[in-house]
Amino acid sequence: MKQMLNNFRYLLDVDHNQISVNDHAILERDNPVKSELTFQLLNPDRVNPIVFNNPQMLTAENILKKLQNREPVTETSYIRFYFPYGTAQGDFIDEERGKLINFETESGDWSVAEGIVEDRHISFVISCYNQKIIDTLFSVYFKCKNIQSYAPVGLTYVYVDIKNVVGIDDVIKVFPVQKKLAVPQINRYFTQQTTASANETTRIQWQISGAKEGRITPGEIDIWSIPAPSVELKVARDMEYRLGLKGNGLETTAVVNLYVRPPNIQQLFYESINKQVSWSVQYSENQQLILDQGSQSVDRTGKLSIQMPKKPQVALRAEGYIYTEYSALNLQGLTLDKPQEFRSRIRTYAQYVYSKWEWRTQEVKGVLFQISEDGYVWRDASSVYSGSFEYVSAKPLFGARLQCTKRDGSQYPLLMLDGEVM
Repeated sequence: MKQMLNNFRYLLDVDHNQISVNDHAILERDNPVKSELTFQLLNPDRVNPIVFNNPQMLTAENILKKLQNREPVTETSYIRFYFPYGTAQGDFIDEERGKLINFETESGDWSVAEGIVEDRHISFVISCYNQKIIDTLFSVYFKCKNIQSYAPVGLTYVYVDIKNVVGIDDVIKVFPVQKKLAVPQINRYFTQQTTASANETTRIQWQISGAKEGRITPGEIDIWSIPAPSVELKVARDMEYRLGLKGNGLETTAVVNLYVRPPNIQQLFYESINKQVSWSVQYSENQQLILDQGSQSVDRTGKLSIQMPKKPQVALRAEGYIYTEYSALNLQGLTLDKPQEFRSRIRTYAQYVYSKWEWRTQEVKGVLFQISEDGYVWRDASSVYSGSFEYVSAKPLFGARLQCTKRDGSQYPLLMLDGEVM
């Protein structure tokens, strides 16, 4: 009766006593399903604490060596876990995979001895470096991780030997564990770049388990024919790439959507103090920086120191999917005593051209914005001090200009912007 009461003072239990096991045919795929078990030691007694002692400061490895040498371990508290190994229905795990099991404890106060194989069991020893007291409802946990079992489906057991713990009579507890057939799982299926320019290459990666077959569509890519869990794809249009897995009579799928985007000039900026132009473009296949009717190919992002060109403007042309984007910035307006900003953005589609001009002025009396189709006839389009103007045409306009009048009635130089260069 005393033994029964004593053992009720504590509770050692396991959460979710189930692990997944693989079909042996999947072993060659090196594609294991990983399970874990969490053992929790709880003291529900309201009077007596549970105490782990270690007066000699032995590590779990020291204790295990003593046990292997059949030396007595009498004053040091420890817990030893046994996992039956083999390929029979009652076995927990095969020997090779059993050596990969590891234990995770709740703090650095505990030490774990690496698993050893003996008497058809793989065992682990866990102990505390110093004294550990478990008071009422205070618990510690031990996580058994990286369980990769290829044993048959069925019922197995974990044996736990608790020794030299104050408040617990030496006892061996047995925990039944149900082995369930692993289901194919897609743990990760992703790409770090979901948007791209046309014909740009992007990489899809995945992490799976429990699968015997796997295929990515479209393209019917057999993932087992690829040495690494990733594949490079050239994206020509918006596309959904589906990963399908099969295993143990079950199926699962996941999708990654890749999008093709037209070019986008994020920035075209001129710093008048150090005479440096900077730019940034997204999703373009080719981009050119244009100065004085000349152009040079540039990276999507960059900076360049320039002298004031004869035609005081800088333009950036980005080619890509759906349209070509052209952005120009008047440089002369930025160098005036009161800087006046004047810029354009033009998108050339197959059937039409969309143009937009923007300006911001300061300390002026009047503003006149004009556009021209041929460079000879200029039409008044706006007179707001700061604003924008949009225009759709069959072909690019010749250009636009902005006239700013000072408060004293004099005029700033005429600010010009060319249209898109075809």
